[in-house]
Amino acid sequence: MATKRTQATRAASEFSGRRTLSKAQFEQLRTLLANQAYTLRRETIDALLNTTRDVDEECQYPATIAVSDYQAMYERMGLAARIVSLWPDECWKQPPEVYETEESDTTPFEEAWRRLCESVPVWDAMHRADILSGIGRYGVLLLGLDDGKELSEPADGLDERGERTAAGERSLLYLKPVSENSATIETPKQTDKTNPRYGLPLYYRITFENEAGSETTTEVKVHWTRCIHLADNRADSDVYGVPRLRDVYNDLLDLKKVSGGASEMFWKGGFPGYSFELTPEAQKAGTEGLTVDLDSIKEQMLLYSEGLQRWMYLTGITMKDHAPQIADPSGNLEWKVKLIAMAKGVPYRLLLGTEEARLAGAQDKRAWNERVQRRRNGYLTAMVVRPCIDRLIALGVLPEPERYTVAWPDIEATTEAEVASVAKDMTEAMAKYVVGGVDALVPPRQYLTTVLKMTDEQADAILAAAEQAEAEMDAEED
Repeated sequence: MATKRTQATRAASEFSGRRTLSKAQFEQLRTLLANQAYTLRRETIDALLNTTRDVDEECQYPATIAVSDYQAMYERMGLAARIVSLWPDECWKQPPEVYETEESDTTPFEEAWRRLCESVPVWDAMHRADILSGIGRYGVLLLGLDDGKELSEPADGLDERGERTAAGERSLLYLKPVSENSATIETPKQTDKTNPRYGLPLYYRITFENEAGSETTTEVKVHWTRCIHLADNRADSDVYGVPRLRDVYNDLLDLKKVSGGASEMFWKGGFPGYSFELTPEAQKAGTEGLTVDLDSIKEQMLLYSEGLQRWMYLTGITMKDHAPQIADPSGNLEWKVKLIAMAKGVPYRLLLGTEEARLAGAQDKRAWNERVQRRRNGYLTAMVVRPCIDRLIALGVLPEPERYTVAWPDIEATTEAEVASVAKDMTEAMAKYVVGGVDALVPPRQYLTTVLKMTDEQADAILAAAEQAEAEMDAEED
């Protein structure tokens, strides 16, 4: 660009000392001036458009997000906590059933599992670990054993390859869920490529609070045999998952801006602005030597705005209020929440809470239930429940069964309230069918099977019962 300007300057200087120009010289000068004008216009447009503008920087979106940032967002923003806990809360509404056989006789494994669940809140600990593991990239479920060893020592029952060895009977004292913010993976990890645990953690550095309400903490080195590793939303790593807030972090920051700005707007808008102006009489008195007692005005204003005094005494000055500029932020907030719901694959009404979720459409509810069931069977059973039970069997906490089953309850099962609502609607529909004389158009059996979606057996049973009741009534009348 500088070269073109130099060429244009030199060419113009060649003609500056000449009083007359030939036609060729004039055309040459006009071309140079046109090119220079185009270059200046182009530079001006580029400067205005600023094609190198970084939108993320302008919106103050962080380039990198630390685990502590996710933790702070989870702890201080309700919607963020809702996003992190939504999937676990929905999946763990009803815990699964663990059994060895479907026979009525209780096996030793089933009895030991029942006693364990009574002494230690197993399902609650798994639920909490599922939530905490979604704040960062992973979480840990710490197994507290009565083996008398330090947490940094391997527990008996597993070798360095994760294969079972001889182990005596042990008791499980506790299950402690820990988030990534309090459980650091120590390096190196397993580096032996022939080991089935290649790339997996060997030790964790877990932070414990010394006592309730105390700010002091203690870090303890813990061996992997005493930990169940949880990592949700795994991509190309078996150790690290994707934090549940990562893909909506910018949207959550925007929500904080809108909600915080709206609160400030209403806070300041509730008290309008005021201006103080000289009265016409004061202006007539002349401007020479005219002074305004600002301290007195300030004192009167403070008494008016912060105290119970609802009057102001001003001499030569009038006070005018200015209407506040208040905008409704609900549209922007709703739009942002919908973007978050789409990003997380959650029905919008379900994300808002229980009351709104009742209004969700049947199709949304069915699709959501399918995703919940898929997560139960695909992730929770395979990566949480079974690894925990298998580890407890290997460490001698549970007896070894031939095999066991993890069965989640049917999420599509109707509740008593839903059954009562369906019965009420069907009864009202049949009453209107009879009173309205619709049987002349649609025969009763066809109405029951086609409209009310009953099976042939159900329709036949209802019609037979109706005919029998009608026959009994006729017999009583005779």
